Amino acid sequence: MTIFELIKIALDELYAQGKKQYAKSLDEEIKKRMEYLSKSYAKLNNETRDPVDYKDPATRFAYVYKYVAAHGDYIVQVMERLRSELGCIFPNENARVSCVGGGPGSDIIAILKYLDKYKQSEPVKKVTCYLLDKEQAWADTWTELDSSFDVGVQLNANFQPLDVTDPESWKFQQKFLQADLFTMSYFLSEVHSLNKGGIVSQFWSRLFEGATSGALFLYVDNGHDDFNEYFDKECKEAGLECLITKDNVEWTPRYSEQASGLGEYLTKFGQHPRLRAYLSYRVLRKE
Repeated sequence: MTIFELIKIALDELYAQGKKQYAKSLDEEIKKRMEYLSKSYAKLNNETRDPVDYKDPATRFAYVYKYVAAHGDYIVQVMERLRSELGCIFPNENARVSCVGGGPGSDIIAILKYLDKYKQSEPVKKVTCYLLDKEQAWADTWTELDSSFDVGVQLNANFQPLDVTDPESWKFQQKFLQADLFTMSYFLSEVHSLNKGGIVSQFWSRLFEGATSGALFLYVDNGHDDFNEYFDKECKEAGLECLITKDNVEWTPRYSEQASGLGEYLTKFGQHPRLRAYLSYRVLRKE
C-alpha cells in the first residue's frame, strides 16, 4: 500500500467522527480548519501564540489530509538515507519505536511503509510503537487501525499522553525510553516557543539521558535556523553522535506516492495535500 492509501483509512475514520458532530456542514468546517492550521503554523516562533488545538475531529481530519502523507514520506526518505549508512536499521525481530509528538500519525505510517518496503532485509516481525502526544483524541485515529494496515508485521500501537511543558506527564514514564528509534516529525517547531524557563529543554534532557545505548533519533522539521540551532544545541549537550544532517532542502514525496489514493476527498475541500516543503533533517545516535 502507498502512504496515501494508508492515510485514506485514517481519513475515513475521522470523517465518520466529524459527521456525527457537524452532519452536512462538515466539509465547510474542514475548510475552515485547514485555514486555521495554516495561520497557526505561520506563527510558530511567536511566544505569545496559543498552541494549536487538535481536539476537534474536523481539525484532525484537516491535518491528516493536508500534511500526514508528505510528512510520512519525508521520514521514509530519511530512513532510506540512514539505511544506506548503516544497512539494516532494526536488527531484531521485535522493534520498538517512540514517536515524540506522534499523535497525528506521520511517524507510525512511515515506519509501517518502510518495513513493508524492506521486509526482505529487515528482520522485524513485531513493532511496538509508542505515540506520545498531548492530545488524547489522536488515540482514536491510530491505535485500533492496525487490522486495516496489511503490511506484514504485527503492530502494537500504544498511545501515551505526554505534554512536554508538564514534567508530571513524562518524568515517571519509562517504557517509551527503551525504543530503538525515536522519531520527531514537525514536533520541535510546535513546542520551541513554549520553552519558558527551559521547561521544554528539561524534556529533551530527560529523553536523551534516559534512552538506551545505541538508540537512534530521527528529526524532520521546518527548515528554520532557529529550530535547527536549538535542536543541535540540545543534542550536542547530550553527547549524541550525528550520523546524518541536512539543512533547508526542498523535498516532495517520491513518485511512487500518488495523492489519487485519497479518492473522493481530493475534490471536496478546494485544496490538495501539501506535497512540497523546505525542511531540515537529522539522524543521531546515543553511544
